[in-house]
Amino acid sequence: MRRLFALVTSLVFIAPACVPDGGGGDDPTADSTPPDIGGVLGDIGFDPIGAAPPAPDAALETTDLGPEADAAPPRPACSDGLDNDRDGRVDHPDDPGCQSPDDDDETDPPPRAQCDNQLDDDGDGLYDLHDPDCTGPLDPRESGGNTDAVCSDQIDNDADGLIDFPADPGCVAAGHNTEADASPAPACANDLDDDGDGLIDYPHDPGCAGRGDDDEADPPTPPQCANGVDDDGNGQTDHPADTGCDAAGDLTEVSPCGVAVPYVDLNAHLAEHDAFDGDLTGRASGLVATCGGAAGGEYAFRYVVDTPLDRLRFDTQHPETTAPVVMYRRASCHGADLECDRGTPDAPGVAFEIARPPLGTYVVVVDTGSRDQIGAFRLTVDAVHPPACRNTRDDDGDGHIDLDDPGCTETEDDDETDPPTPPVCANGLDDDGDGATDYPADPDCPAAGGDREQPPCALDAPYVIVGQVGGEFELPASQGAGVAQGRCSQDIGAEALIALTLTEPSAVEITVLNGQGAPATGSIHARRVCEDLDSEIACRRSGNVLPLTLDYLARGTYYIFVEQGFAAPATPNTARVVVDSLLGPCNDLADNDGDGRVDLADPGCADPLGDREDDPAVPPQCADGLDNDGNGAIDYPADDGCRAAGDDDEEPDCSGIFYGDVCVAWVSDQCIEGSARQLCADRDARVITLDEFRAVVAGGWERPNASFHTMSVDEYDQCQGDVGNVGIPGWRDFTHWNCGDEQNYCNRAVMCVQ
Repeated sequence: MRRLFALVTSLVFIAPACVPDGGGGDDPTADSTPPDIGGVLGDIGFDPIGAAPPAPDAALETTDLGPEADAAPPRPACSDGLDNDRDGRVDHPDDPGCQSPDDDDETDPPPRAQCDNQLDDDGDGLYDLHDPDCTGPLDPRESGGNTDAVCSDQIDNDADGLIDFPADPGCVAAGHNTEADASPAPACANDLDDDGDGLIDYPHDPGCAGRGDDDEADPPTPPQCANGVDDDGNGQTDHPADTGCDAAGDLTEVSPCGVAVPYVDLNAHLAEHDAFDGDLTGRASGLVATCGGAAGGEYAFRYVVDTPLDRLRFDTQHPETTAPVVMYRRASCHGADLECDRGTPDAPGVAFEIARPPLGTYVVVVDTGSRDQIGAFRLTVDAVHPPACRNTRDDDGDGHIDLDDPGCTETEDDDETDPPTPPVCANGLDDDGDGATDYPADPDCPAAGGDREQPPCALDAPYVIVGQVGGEFELPASQGAGVAQGRCSQDIGAEALIALTLTEPSAVEITVLNGQGAPATGSIHARRVCEDLDSEIACRRSGNVLPLTLDYLARGTYYIFVEQGFAAPATPNTARVVVDSLLGPCNDLADNDGDGRVDLADPGCADPLGDREDDPAVPPQCADGLDNDGNGAIDYPADDGCRAAGDDDEEPDCSGIFYGDVCVAWVSDQCIEGSARQLCADRDARVITLDEFRAVVAGGWERPNASFHTMSVDEYDQCQGDVGNVGIPGWRDFTHWNCGDEQNYCNRAVMCVQ
């Protein structure tokens, strides 16, 4: 009743003021009598004061506003214009307690940890999970030494092709100390739209700080790289259009290199151009590298690798590069140099090549290399994609990918097209009758396109099959007696076999690691023919932890035996096989100079590692049509003295002395400890065979005096009987071999031949 009375009283005192002096407005004759208040109130549904109450069914019953209807509803705390929590901030969006204008509680949330507060608390240019001092979002401090944690050490620790935070799904933050991927995959790396915003995973979802983030929920305030605004005014908006945004969740669009340094999206540029052509003249300097760059300005380039590559090459070695440049590569604009090189006035351009680059973002800077000579440059990128059978795509559209495709015989096969007749490893039959059918059920099938279901070797050793790309492989456990021995170490325990098939000439390094990741000490030996001891090409003795290194292997399959002993290891050993392709003009099976001759048959190639096939002006001896050494054989490949058509000497290579047709490169003249085989290998030679030794004796070689070798070989305790070891043959009847290939054995009579 009090509110109704107040309304009536207001109308009583306000109404006269609404009528101008003189009564009715513009009419001077209008009656100036005050209006009938009752009539006015009646017009709006109220009776004047003192009037009789209306009947129950009168108009007032339906129009009376009542004490609740005439009061405006209270506004939510976050839009009422009041500082409800007295923190000096009012309403949404200024008060951190307000998530939206409809929120009815301004109370600020508890302070967030420094590693989750969207601030660079320690002022090192890195914030929150991107700071190596942060081990996760609950870490209370960003300050620290920025130590090289596993997730910021620029190493692919779990060998999944992804490096560090934010690229590796095993990394929760840059300071996280393991790259091991979680199972199931975290929300930001599971190929699902977990928060239903139409965006999936890092880097596309603004709720994802990295692939290891397990929460896709978008923040209440969209980050600059996903807010639909060109925050830095460069004409580019949000991820992926703005080069300042590596991901939709990035807090700022500002170029990470600074406003003075052009930051170019190299992927986008090269989608429309063959190269980037720039000029460093007059550019402001914002970055400097360890090998130079202080002489002038630079361009910074962002290049994103989002599909597997075999090689990635950044190159400024072009005629269009007219002045010396400094080129360096970093993980971020202001990070440490991962590579740095500078040109010279005579060779102004430089190049970087990365083998099997991990997925992620690469920052490459082309900087000024000389104050006296500044000018134009051209930058190209050569991204070499893997062959069809290991590119993780269904190239022929048959629903099968890579080694699961019947068109793939191995990882290096570049054609997934299925053959007309299904291959053995995809024909639905158990061809070898071992109870396992086809790839991958039958472990003897290297791929769905394989033509055999049998093991790669007749020797009964458990095996893994390795291709051109190499990699790390868990070795199958074995125990008991072995089936193969290396010449350098007479291990008799069980072995594991690595069947390595190379499709390109390569250098190979094999390291064996135990279950704790430390180098294992068993012997390793390699053969060209699995079952043939005499085809051995290298051996690392037991007790050694150095890798077995094979400097040059032609295309083909090689068999590497890893000794494991009589008892299987408690935890499986791992073989790390590093394959470095040596593919070049003189071994690429191509006629690079168009003269109809290929590789070693080309007069431009003196050996397999030659860097050009172009023929010299004067034909070399091994391609001149003449019998230069008078041995009845002419040129390559007929003359054994010719390594290639480009060899300019038909005489066989010999760093020692010929006895008949055998080149004796070295003979020991004192007691030398070590493997006879290795002693010869160190001299680019090999241990002589029995037939060659007979030929050497027939060719005039004479045994040194007794002081050189004081007793017959068979008198050594280690050499009783026909032991069949390596070393110089027995002196007396050519039936015994010197037991001289034990690593610590005293070799007095080793003969090496070439």
